[in-house]
Amino acid sequence: MKKRLSYIMISIFSIILLFSATTIAETNPEELLKNAPVQKDYTNADGVYMQNITSIDHTGQKSRIRHRKVIKVFNKRGVKNYGEFKIRFNKSNEKIKLIEAKTIKQDGEVLEPKEKAINEITPPEAANASIYSDARIRVISMSGVEPGSILVCEYEKVKDSYAIEDEFWNFQLMQYTDPIQKNKVKLKIPKNKEIKYKVKNGNIEPKIEEEDNFKTYIWENNNAPAIIKEENMPSLLNIAPLLEITTVKDWAQVSDWYNSLIEGQYEVNKAIDNKISELTKDSKNKEEKIVDLYNYVTSQIRYIGLQFGESGYKPYSAVTTFENKYGVCKEKATLLIAMLREIGVKAEPVLINRGSAKVDLDIPSPALFNHMIVYLPEKDIYLDPTSKGTRYGVLPGDQGKNVFLPESNKLIKTPIAKAEENISISKQKVNLQKDGSAQINYKESMTGLYGFTYKRFYQQYKKERLDSLIKRGISRGFTNASVGEIKYQGINNLDKDLSLEIPNLKVQNYAEKMGNMLTIKPFRFPLQLSQIVASETRNYPLYLSFKRNVKREVDITLPEGFKFDFVPKDQEFSNEIGSLKIDYEEGSDKVSVDLKLIVDRKIIPSEEYKSARKLLNKAGSSIQNQIMIKKE
Repeated sequence: MKKRLSYIMISIFSIILLFSATTIAETNPEELLKNAPVQKDYTNADGVYMQNITSIDHTGQKSRIRHRKVIKVFNKRGVKNYGEFKIRFNKSNEKIKLIEAKTIKQDGEVLEPKEKAINEITPPEAANASIYSDARIRVISMSGVEPGSILVCEYEKVKDSYAIEDEFWNFQLMQYTDPIQKNKVKLKIPKNKEIKYKVKNGNIEPKIEEEDNFKTYIWENNNAPAIIKEENMPSLLNIAPLLEITTVKDWAQVSDWYNSLIEGQYEVNKAIDNKISELTKDSKNKEEKIVDLYNYVTSQIRYIGLQFGESGYKPYSAVTTFENKYGVCKEKATLLIAMLREIGVKAEPVLINRGSAKVDLDIPSPALFNHMIVYLPEKDIYLDPTSKGTRYGVLPGDQGKNVFLPESNKLIKTPIAKAEENISISKQKVNLQKDGSAQINYKESMTGLYGFTYKRFYQQYKKERLDSLIKRGISRGFTNASVGEIKYQGINNLDKDLSLEIPNLKVQNYAEKMGNMLTIKPFRFPLQLSQIVASETRNYPLYLSFKRNVKREVDITLPEGFKFDFVPKDQEFSNEIGSLKIDYEEGSDKVSVDLKLIVDRKIIPSEEYKSARKLLNKAGSSIQNQIMIKKE
């Protein structure tokens, strides 16, 4: 079909041709260029989706999901963002058929990607783990993309089957961080097939059509504006309209399905039994045995960072993972559960969604979860063995989440750690000299999720490189500083909190001279939290990932012959978000300054943002306070 059609006629024919071998809406370059949006109408956008159409056909033995994306690129960022299309799939039961890919330049020239520009790659996280080679990415590098180009990409994903026999599920965002002009999802199913559907974060009702033995649902959200990103905002899945579709009847069906997968996967062999005996031979009680087994799986079994489902839902057996010494989340969880059960500890798998996205339990399906951890019901403790920086009892990033326990068919919520469990503390003992220089014993330590976050960062580097990074950080607070030796603890030891010490930090200009006086700024490093509330207002919640307690302690010994001229007053402030307390304790030749900032929220709704800003700005301005001393 090569003749020109108006936009209306293209829309009509798109319905007729929806599931045929041709494109959803056959591309007419002249028509697209004529109707293309311009930058002045979308001043903040890098591009505009002229068409974002998904057609889902669940009427045959195989599911067919067709995506058509037509994007007008405005600037260099748009070229970078949209110059490649990446399609994830699992080659064991999915095939990708490229229907159309072309770049339409402003002068009407049409370029198609060359054969070598279309490649199939293994995700980087699975490249060194051959048993996960079914995970693939089809990469389409578009030709000649430049500002002003229109990109067309249409492809079909043919899925042989879903994990649960005779059932299917789909989820799709209906709004992005760039605007969408024509935005549609079309679902075709047998008339006798019951589905559950919901548009979370939106009110988009489907148009329902019936013909012969089929039923068609059409959801449209045309002219969807861009979601403007804000710092520390939650996942788009919590903000944008999200279409959720499933034919799964209830969570009991998910439970039955998963239990059928794991039958026999927890069996152990002699090698695992011997390893358990070796690891626990010095353990004094069952609690210590649990910790020893957890530490082994966490630190000695390499984690492959594929999400739950990307490498299939069935975990490899505990024996296979033990022999390979690596696995994805479900394999590491399976091995830990198997080892714990061997010492008589009840343990079961937990399906959870990692990240800030909330799980909507109204629409049951395995696709709601992308991660697996372990639950000990008798202790009410969750364990995540995937990261070698996670200390026993700390649940990283997965707190306050709706989770599913498939073995017991339970929907529960993970706990949120108190602020007092996530402490970042710095201590300085300062010996001030008459010329304003100082010798400082500097210490930092982190517990809970603070410790987890920094351990992961520190583990990336060898000591020489890490020393260099720490020295660079110190120089931002202390100019002309001589750092000397840096001592670390707990970087790779799961039984210890993370800490560092600089016993002999020498600073030339610790205090500033003003005539016969010296001014001292006790807190030399900004509070990072105060930087995320720079904006006066927010449209979306402020996501902090965990509650926290920040402590800073500075003890300053004055040089001989000096006395205090000015010491700031104590300060105390609290609101519904948290509290700030600063104490100045003055002696004859010493002053101790203690700061304690508690942020008692993990997520701060936009309507409470002003309170958060008030608290964090007070904390940020308070660390600018100065002490003044003078010669007697």
